[in-house]
Amino acid sequence: MFRNIFLMGLSSAVRLSTSLVLFIIIARHLGPEEFGHYMFWYGATFLCALLANYGLSNMLLKEIAQHPERVADILGESLSLRLMLSAGIFLCALGSSAIMDRPELLLALLLAHLVEIISDTFYVAYRAVGYYARESQLAACAAIVQLALVAIAVVTNQNAGIIAFAHLAGKVTQLALVLPVSRRIFGTFSLQSAYTTFRLAMRVKAYAIDNLLGSAFGNIDSVVLRIYAGIDVVGIYQSGMRVFQGGTQAAPILANVFLPEMARQALCKEKNVRIVIALQASFLIYGVTFGLILAYFPDQIVNLAFGENYRQLATLLPLFGLLFFIRFFAAAWGVILTAVGQQGYRAKSTAVHLAFMLPIGSYMAYTVQAQGWLIAAILANLLLSILLMIRAIRIGFGASATLSIGILLLGCLLFSPTLFWR
Repeated sequence: MFRNIFLMGLSSAVRLSTSLVLFIIIARHLGPEEFGHYMFWYGATFLCALLANYGLSNMLLKEIAQHPERVADILGESLSLRLMLSAGIFLCALGSSAIMDRPELLLALLLAHLVEIISDTFYVAYRAVGYYARESQLAACAAIVQLALVAIAVVTNQNAGIIAFAHLAGKVTQLALVLPVSRRIFGTFSLQSAYTTFRLAMRVKAYAIDNLLGSAFGNIDSVVLRIYAGIDVVGIYQSGMRVFQGGTQAAPILANVFLPEMARQALCKEKNVRIVIALQASFLIYGVTFGLILAYFPDQIVNLAFGENYRQLATLLPLFGLLFFIRFFAAAWGVILTAVGQQGYRAKSTAVHLAFMLPIGSYMAYTVQAQGWLIAAILANLLLSILLMIRAIRIGFGASATLSIGILLLGCLLFSPTLFWR
């Protein structure tokens, strides 16, 4: 597991650094207001693309790990479902683009997200069968190519629309790299009939609901903040969210390594207890470390990454740091529940979390703008953490609960000074 974490960490470090640099150069080039427009449509199209994602990644990890002899069939079914949903979503967007204020951003960024989802299907299959090195090589190469394409658009002083199409070109290049390699590894995988695809959609709908609700965080923010605070606030907030989400790339790395292992060891309680403790320790150590960097070095991060136009971001980063830590505390319990087939409960908990978050967050965004939204997000994620932890303890995974709660309290104490300095 530690070798796999290292391999995935290496590729994700490349992807994280290139993605972070990509958004930083876009933000610096466009400025807060135009970057706000770009990120509003980036977030809005991401929310639409979530329907095509359908939460299949965790299902693929679990089912391929348990039935490796069926990898080609499982892969073909998942691709069929994602392609069918992607086609429907893009046709709807194409029909509505005429009435949108920035149709070029809508279509280019939506298509980029949809192509990324297809590529992700293959990446997840690599992880599930243990081909971490191959996945790392392909993902790192694709990330570098995408950064180069966007950098060329920025250096040649292109507008937001051209930059969005450069973003799309990078995703298409990624798929072109992944597809032939996948055929060599997995053999022939055929697209399935509409009936088989529909049966899969019904069977894994709990994964889809959980993914839709959980992934909405970080993207629905732009919609709410544009309504209540203005497009320039969206630009400032989303510049911080890019750093935040860059750090959260470690969560799927850890989940992709621990989840298949837990699924394989489901019948051996002793081994599963050791894996759970290792999982909790990995999530919490990383969560508190990255979160404290955001909280204690906001001025340095803003100066280094975004420049003077984004000075307001420094007041938000301590809140982003605390939110990051709470988010990883919740994520650790969420992976445990997914591994033991509790996806339905996880989806319900995420729904409760969003039902709490949206009304309170909208009101606080209206009154104190981005700071209010972040405070509401911290409270909502703390509620989610409690719900997931209680369920995990009840079904027999309480071995690490005392340690986890202790680290949660200690972590919140460490963040406290930064919340009162500014």
